[in-house]
Amino acid sequence: MRFFRYNRLTCFLFVVCFALLVSSGWLYWSYGMLRIQVAFASEQTKIFDEMRKKALQSDVTEAAGFLAYAAYYYPSGTKQEPGSRLDRIVERDRALAVRDVIAYLRNKTGEDLGTGPEPWINKYSKQQQPNN
Repeated sequence: MRFFRYNRLTCFLFVVCFALLVSSGWLYWSYGMLRIQVAFASEQTKIFDEMRKKALQSDVTEAAGFLAYAAYYYPSGTKQEPGSRLDRIVERDRALAVRDVIAYLRNKTGEDLGTGPEPWINKYSKQQQPNN
């Protein structure tokens, strides 16, 4: 009788240990993926900031090129899961960079081609927007 009780306890402890091992492996994997996604988001927002800075220190044609780069650099869902928190952060930073460059172009040219990047890129950039 005692042997049977220890046998059941051993089986229960084995199942608990196995569940903990699987859970820790899953957490380790999730943490690694999160680190990669955060690194991607950091790189993307850094690129947007660089494009904004370069555009604000350049002529109209170059600024339109930097606008195109910021607007079309890894669109939403390519490096981040679409709609995730990190994706929303990246897209918010992209929108701010695009808005700032468009304001600069509007000020430099005296024209108002709207708030979207396409008309500005089409009119002033040497490189055209990519085909989607």
